[in-house]
Amino acid sequence: MGVEISGMDEWLRDLESLPERAPEKFKKVISRAGVQMKLDWRGRWQSMPHKHIPHLVRGIGYDTKEKGAVYSVEVGVAETSRQAFLAKIIEYGTLTSGPHPGGQPALDAEAPRTAEAAGKAAEDLLEGK
Repeated sequence: MGVEISGMDEWLRDLESLPERAPEKFKKVISRAGVQMKLDWRGRWQSMPHKHIPHLVRGIGYDTKEKGAVYSVEVGVAETSRQAFLAKIIEYGTLTSGPHPGGQPALDAEAPRTAEAAGKAAEDLLEGK
């Protein structure tokens, strides 16, 4: 009776190289999430019956951030957009105008896909891909 272990050295090398390989994989996941949320948000606002916010819709963008091993994306209307002052009014509504949310629904739609992509990236890293 005995135990034979094979492939352990290769797996250990893969684990040791994680700090060099992981950042690029996860940056791609976060960046893709930002693009998808931006496109979703734009689509929601473009489909509104109001056509008076073209600059606002074009002003929706995203920025990725990295702090240590934490990656994040911020999606929203650029403050420099010509119609940026309308963003909160359209997103949240007013006393006389209902909301037309674009940001939260875009986040809600993308969150499960981003979680799945992050899981796949982690799996690939552990498999040495």
